Amino acid sequence: VFEMPAAAALAAAGYGACFGLMPIGWIVLAAVFLYNLTVRTGQFEIIKQSVAAISPDRRLQALLIAYCFGAFLEGAAGFGAPVAISAALLIGLGFPPLYAAGLTLLANTSPVAFGSLGIPIRTLATVSGLEEMALSQMAGRQLPFFSLVIPAWLVVLMSGWKGLRGCWPAVL
Repeated sequence: VFEMPAAAALAAAGYGACFGLMPIGWIVLAAVFLYNLTVRTGQFEIIKQSVAAISPDRRLQALLIAYCFGAFLEGAAGFGAPVAISAALLIGLGFPPLYAAGLTLLANTSPVAFGSLGIPIRTLATVSGLEEMALSQMAGRQLPFFSLVIPAWLVVLMSGWKGLRGCWPAVL
């Protein structure tokens, strides 16, 4: 379509696969291994029970699992692992599967910028030619605002504005 020579297109595809798949694959493999290890040893059930015991309130469970725990997982693993693991936890607590997936995807919108050991910012710096530190600083200036909006929006979607008024300290 763009009249690119086939050899150049294949070389670009190969370079992109190596550049993207190797770090992504390594991190995702480690995250899946850790998840399977916790499930097999029974530790996943302990984590699930611990979070469920904190509060029976679904809003707080979603905040703790989808947003807080998901943000931790995003920083450690990224690449979809936080959404998958957090959604599995929410489903285990009785959330409908599609609802759990939607909540975790929404909750993951702000932590994804710094996720997976900073790979999104490093990749942006490499591709754009901009300085990595400048991009990191800009993300650091913008994300605090999103980090306040996203939990509030998560609760509003679950229970409306009245529901947000009922748990605003947890949202903050």
